[in-house]
Amino acid sequence: MAGTASFDVLLDALLFALPVAAVLMLIGLLARRLRKTQRTSDAPVRAVDTGARRDIAPVRSAEIESVDTITQKIETAIMSGEKTSLAGLYLDLAESNEKLGNGDARMSALRSAARYGALHGPSSAHAAARLALGEAAHQAGDLTSACEQWQMARTAFLEGGDTEQHDRVEKRMRENGCPTDWVLTDF
Repeated sequence: MAGTASFDVLLDALLFALPVAAVLMLIGLLARRLRKTQRTSDAPVRAVDTGARRDIAPVRSAEIESVDTITQKIETAIMSGEKTSLAGLYLDLAESNEKLGNGDARMSALRSAARYGALHGPSSAHAAARLALGEAAHQAGDLTSACEQWQMARTAFLEGGDTEQHDRVEKRMRENGCPTDWVLTDF
């Protein structure tokens, strides 16, 4: 009899705890999404020259820095907690690696730029990284990945207030048969 009573108490507690945990998890996810959408930045758009479709992303006019110099700047930014500068620095690193012909290092830097841009902004750097990743996927013949990356770039341009770039990416998506109303998870 005592065993049945404790099982009933345990079952009641579990039935109460599960919905509470689910609600707390949903609140946390909502708060994270709100923080993510509220991030804005006045940082200029920096783009990596993908060799294709130059009309979509603005070309950077500054001189290319050495890989070692940029890597040192990235390490300094990480150690000092300057997370908002990381996406742009990784874009610079990707551009330098491209000029040196280091394709794998370029793609790794672009993925880092996209990750840091999504997490810490600015939206313009996130968008430029996603756009470059999309173009690389397209050039490799992977239209599904290209469409996914372009979708995220389009959204990031819109979040950053760059409607002109948003429209250009949307046009690029339509030209390639990408659905323009996808609902993607955060990558």
